[in-house]
Amino acid sequence: MRVHEEELVHPTQASRVRLRVFERQPEPTVAGMGPDRPGYLVTEERIGSRTVVSTLGFLPTREEALERLRARAGELAQQRYRPASSPPAPA
Repeated sequence: MRVHEEELVHPTQASRVRLRVFERQPEPTVAGMGPDRPGYLVTEERIGSRTVVSTLGFLPTREEALERLRARAGELAQQRYRPASSPPAPA
């Protein structure tokens, strides 16, 4: 389940970056195909002519996951990315 999302844009590039935090529960149905403990998955999506998704980490607490997201948003801000002016559409 998605618990947080931020979308960022660059003033001179056409692509967008979406940072997300998802709550994940253990996946007992197929061994090795999901987390073996509850936690929070942090992702970065680069949206342009194609969407590329990167994992920024799987962290045990919501606070740690949000801190990781804020740290990445800070790194992107140093590259001149800014929050998108309109909120992203619900998924």
